[in-house]
Amino acid sequence: MNNKKWIYSKPDKYIVQEICKTFKVSPLTATVILNRGVQEPEDIKMFLESDINSLHDPFLMKGMRKAVDRIKKAIAENEKITVYGDYDVDGVTSTAILAKYLSQCGACVDYYIPDRIDEGYGINKQALEKIRKNGTSLVVTVDSGITALEEVEYAIQLGLDIIITDHHECKEEIPKATAVLNPKQKDCSYPFKELAGVGVAFKLIQALAGKDNFLSIVDHYCDIVCLGTIADVVPLLGENRLIVSRGLKTIAATKNVGLKSLINVSGVKDNKISTGTIGFIIAPRINAAGRVGSALRAVQLFLTDDEFIADEIAQELNEENKNRQATEARILQEALEIIEQEFDLGRQKVIVLSGEDWHHGVIGIVASRITDRFYRPSILIALEGDEGKGSGRSISGFNLFKALHECKDYLIKFGGHELAAGLSIEREKIPSFLENINNYANEILSDDDLVPRIYIDCEIDTDDLTFDTVNQLEILEPFGMGNAGPVFSFCNGVIVDIRTVGDNKHLKLVIEKNGNFVDAIGFNMANYSEQFIVGDVVDIACSLDINLYNGLKRVQLILKDIKLPDNKIIEYKYYKSFDSYIRSDIIGNAQSDKNGMDVVNNLNLFKGNIADIAIHLNNNNSCLIIVNTLPGIQEVIKELKAIGLDDVYFNVHFNVINKKNLLDIIINPLTDQCNFDNYDYVYIYDPCFNFKTFREICQMHNNVTTLFGDCGFEWCETVLDSIIPERQDFVIVYQYIKTRSINNTYSDSLHLLSRRICISYNASMNYLKLMHCINIFEELGLLKYTLCGHQITILQCNYKGEKVNIESSSKLIELRKMRDKFREYKIFFNNNLKYI
Repeated sequence: MNNKKWIYSKPDKYIVQEICKTFKVSPLTATVILNRGVQEPEDIKMFLESDINSLHDPFLMKGMRKAVDRIKKAIAENEKITVYGDYDVDGVTSTAILAKYLSQCGACVDYYIPDRIDEGYGINKQALEKIRKNGTSLVVTVDSGITALEEVEYAIQLGLDIIITDHHECKEEIPKATAVLNPKQKDCSYPFKELAGVGVAFKLIQALAGKDNFLSIVDHYCDIVCLGTIADVVPLLGENRLIVSRGLKTIAATKNVGLKSLINVSGVKDNKISTGTIGFIIAPRINAAGRVGSALRAVQLFLTDDEFIADEIAQELNEENKNRQATEARILQEALEIIEQEFDLGRQKVIVLSGEDWHHGVIGIVASRITDRFYRPSILIALEGDEGKGSGRSISGFNLFKALHECKDYLIKFGGHELAAGLSIEREKIPSFLENINNYANEILSDDDLVPRIYIDCEIDTDDLTFDTVNQLEILEPFGMGNAGPVFSFCNGVIVDIRTVGDNKHLKLVIEKNGNFVDAIGFNMANYSEQFIVGDVVDIACSLDINLYNGLKRVQLILKDIKLPDNKIIEYKYYKSFDSYIRSDIIGNAQSDKNGMDVVNNLNLFKGNIADIAIHLNNNNSCLIIVNTLPGIQEVIKELKAIGLDDVYFNVHFNVINKKNLLDIIINPLTDQCNFDNYDYVYIYDPCFNFKTFREICQMHNNVTTLFGDCGFEWCETVLDSIIPERQDFVIVYQYIKTRSINNTYSDSLHLLSRRICISYNASMNYLKLMHCINIFEELGLLKYTLCGHQITILQCNYKGEKVNIESSSKLIELRKMRDKFREYKIFFNNNLKYI
């Protein structure tokens, strides 16, 4: 019901209005632009116009003049030049465009791609020796080399000059090459830092060609540069956006024979080619060559002008991709079986798996799929002999490179960055590594961090669902990394139809709001049909699209997530937590506590103001707010938002809390399982339901402040009244179950059943009241039930005795006594508590 956390962007409304006014766009479009970090007028202009002529002067990049002069000298003197690439799509496309351009300039050109398995990533000394023996005097790296200090020194000893072109992060020391092109160098003034490797190679070509030939090289190479840029998942902003926008317009009619063959064999010949088409269909076929075959064939594909050879290589890559998919599927299945059999996902926050016969070139993809599925960091290790090579993927908030550094004593070597990394490890050290990286993760990650995020641009309403809105949002394409497709929330709509379509894979909804009916489709979201019902009021995370069906065009919602409104989710969680609260036998007669009076008289309590919390937070003091009632939750969130603390909902905990954020709320605390020592200040927002809990909280912390008045006790009575069933509640629950039972059996989710009864009878029915009804029915012999998680199965009994008297139920009597005891406690509390 609440599997994903929705994170709302908060753009400055004044800046949104200025963008609308200056660039004549809608507030929705302006909001999305601002949310993508594009704020300066010149950047917005570039973003909207996507004019390829806005590419920066390549000579602004440090080292460019030296690189151009050295390459032109090599061409003039007929020196052999070797382009040294990489085996991924970025490296392959970089190698192809630079080798092709140099060849067309009359250069003597060769190229080299290291083998992923035998040589690994980057420059290696053995390769340099081969290259030198083959007569090369100048090596130009693409997509690699920025950290190759020793290798560049060795190349110089061999008599090789090296020009490095790269886009990866730089270390403190830069290789002493003839020239180094990398916009991420500290002293490089190039305005755009996020080029892919193929983008840096393209800037070199642009510099070599000169201004007069700019448009001709754009038309000749932009499709391949676009392909490599998308595949390398760099931000589609700035120059990357210009390159990809231009490339997508030309790629379907590409003049590159190899790319044309690859498009054909990929089965997308007649379709509109988008960033998704390239990222998920075309690029994997190129990547497969480097993962399970030879990346050299992929370079040859882009260099050949022979259609027969191009078709042959494209078919090979297609087959390699099938092999890669099969290998990936096998490893994924084996990995999932290990997780099911050996892992406790409630305890282990980092998944570390190892296996024999796992292809090292594929485990990174599988790790990515496992991270997507379980939303936690994962590392897969391919074992061979006494060692294993691993590849890992991470989630936001967990720096995988730093985590590996903390566990470096268990590793042979490691490298990477925050979200992806590689490692080597001895087989016997894997269990210790698993234990220690999870110990580290327990310090870094909370359970809340393991909830997937959906980033929402803003809330929309029915007035926004127009063709003009959708058409204007299309000017923000292409979408991808750094320029994600817009996602909006559409709130408080009522489901009037819900069904599955497309062989029961997809979800189809009709939503009603303000008298308007909206179609919505959720691809591969059929499981949601089991979680929601007609009549549910829901919030939807979605993108917008125009659907053409039977000649009729309509705006439709493309679903990303569906949830009950926050107040309903809180209500459901509240009653679940209150059930635990009751079961812990907290509610008792406060006046029977012999030490009650003494403790009350000795408490150093004072009344506070919620505004004090903001002051404490500004001073970096941590605060805990204890809330006991459902109305209290709603009010405290409202009050905190009013003083600017509107992120507080994301720090709400139920029953138990052991770790702290700067500001936390805990509802219905089980005091014997909570640690309040982490907090500088503790606030009780509304009354506890008994003196025992109140006294224990005050004894657990020496700085407790109360925030409640008389209305707090009214809220407590409201909660108690809401969970104790009355006669009409028993009637509708029994009637609903009886009329819908098959063979005297009814099975359903408890939270769905409570919502079904609410909707069917327009009645108030929460999870806990429903459970009390069912328990009382069982006590009186009217039914039996089994409960498995949230799923309840009810068997009606053939009761033939006298008419049942609900009032005779001992469970109902006990519930009413509980309410009476609270009222005694309320009087006792108000008469004896003193503040200082």
